[in-house]
Amino acid sequence: MAAPTLKKGQPPLPEADLATLKQHYRRLFPYLKPWIGRFILGVTIGLAAGLFNGLVILGMRIIFHLVLKDAPDEGSSALAGAAAQSNPLTTPLDLGGFGTFTVADFFHLGPEPTFGLWAVIAVCSLIPIMLFIRGLLEYLNKYCLAWVGNRMLYDLRNDVFRSILRQSPAFFSSSKAGELMQTVFNQSRVAQTNAVQIIQLLTLRPVSIIGILVPLFFMDWFFTVMSLVVFPLCVAPVIALGRRVKKSGTREEQEVGAMMTAMQESFTGIQLVKAYAREDYEVQRFDRANASMSRNAIRWTRAMELVGPIVESVASIGIAAGLVYFWAENRSAGELLVLVMALTQIYPHAKELSKVNLLLQKTAYAVNNVVTVLDRKPDIQDQPGAPALPRIQGRIVFDNVSFTYRRADGEKLDKPAVTGIHLDLAPGKFYALVGPSGAGKSTLFSLLMRFYDPDTGRVLMDETDLRSVTQDSVRENIGIVSQDTFLFHDTILENIRYGRLNATDEEVIAAAKKAHAHDFILQLQGGYEAIIGDRGCTLSGGQRQRLSIARAVLRNAPVLLLDEATSALDTETEQLIQQAIHELSAGKTVIAIAHRLSTILEADQIIVMRDGLVTDTGTHSQLLTSSDLYQKLHSLQFK
Repeated sequence: MAAPTLKKGQPPLPEADLATLKQHYRRLFPYLKPWIGRFILGVTIGLAAGLFNGLVILGMRIIFHLVLKDAPDEGSSALAGAAAQSNPLTTPLDLGGFGTFTVADFFHLGPEPTFGLWAVIAVCSLIPIMLFIRGLLEYLNKYCLAWVGNRMLYDLRNDVFRSILRQSPAFFSSSKAGELMQTVFNQSRVAQTNAVQIIQLLTLRPVSIIGILVPLFFMDWFFTVMSLVVFPLCVAPVIALGRRVKKSGTREEQEVGAMMTAMQESFTGIQLVKAYAREDYEVQRFDRANASMSRNAIRWTRAMELVGPIVESVASIGIAAGLVYFWAENRSAGELLVLVMALTQIYPHAKELSKVNLLLQKTAYAVNNVVTVLDRKPDIQDQPGAPALPRIQGRIVFDNVSFTYRRADGEKLDKPAVTGIHLDLAPGKFYALVGPSGAGKSTLFSLLMRFYDPDTGRVLMDETDLRSVTQDSVRENIGIVSQDTFLFHDTILENIRYGRLNATDEEVIAAAKKAHAHDFILQLQGGYEAIIGDRGCTLSGGQRQRLSIARAVLRNAPVLLLDEATSALDTETEQLIQQAIHELSAGKTVIAIAHRLSTILEADQIIVMRDGLVTDTGTHSQLLTSSDLYQKLHSLQFK
């Protein structure tokens, strides 16, 4: 079996273009509506945090001007002497377009104020206070949006899982369980996380940049404009990296799905793996997918982290140019220090903002998958306003039913599964379907369970077309025991109760007794509370099948489907189960698929099928004389 991984050079799965991606993100917005209040609060706090950056810059300039004294300039001794004798509290502070003022006048300190150590400490303490306030606002912004994001993820995952479970068996027959798990668990997280992160980037970062630029323009508009000229130089490499990120991100998500598929298949088929000693082979399958995913993850990380050094390197050109400008203008180092600090506060925001396109490209595949699953309509749907089917008497009619399975692309297979089936099954009778593999027996079960709808004809329960009522109500009238017994990793009590979730413990035990499972259950450590492992791996095949029969007994549906229900039982237990089925079938329509004719010799009517057609019907004794196919099957098994 080939490893579920992408080959080198293989094109990725179809991806959404930018316009479609935007539509997909808008499709996720309804998950935001229930939490819109907390979301608006978080965005508002983010805007406040961004604007507060401007106050920090202005505060820094005032504090630096008050505390620091400019170094004397050798080229101007008179100016140096005046600067040495000046008091920082009385020195006029130029605020550009806002005019000038002195701190002494502002605080009414008088014409000869003093400025001692404690005053310096008090003024300087405003710096950590301002930074603390800014940090607190940014924390509250991130916390509120993270809170909203987690609530969105909770609802999104539930809806994705619900949408998958609504699909018909045809969907699951063409899908890999590992990839579906990847969509529910990881891709929904990627879609939600990046949606919230992009919103946060588009609100907090631009406002922060504007909040810093405004005071910078007032302080020195020429220096600010010259510093911003270099920003367009950052755009080209970010766009180029975006293409690589999209490719790497898509393949990374695909490889995660392949890796989860390998794990799911290995764990589910562990007995086969062990029986054929294929542990090393399964490790190699997993390793190929894991290695490919790791390579793509490294490419994505490398592209994302490369943005930061590029932006910072280009930004340093602006700082270097500003230094030359200040030297030429004979400006003070204190002013340059404030301006450079302000500019360095811009670049982290610009760097994060530049990642928006990369995030959109990287998450395109995940968002596309999630939205596709959310919007996928099941192949089998209830009619609008369809009523529920009440508990039926048990009559079943296949009225000229024909059906052909379809491929994953929707095209019909060349050969129909069943053709022109007409059966009228009365309640309280035991019917058996026999015939070679591929005759159409299981297809009739699937049509009766309404896993599929017939291409032509009708399936009726008590004169009601199954397509006119809800699927759930149809299946509530049916109990099934399959040869492929599935048990959950849970207690025996809860596995049986799965047949009717509101059943009491006493009813569960009574059902186990009718299925002749009670005695072996009591012999297990823990009894009915014993955990039976994944798929009931701690039980024998016969024990698992008896629990499945107990589940059907508890359901007490008017129609009982048995798909080789006694195939895994020994002769003694088979006789006990046949007796239990005989008691259970009273007043019910029982239909059994049987390859072992010994299990259906007492059937009221045996239906012989071949190549999707009903060839003969009758009792065992009648068919032995009238049906060549039944005679052949009987001869092969009993002689």
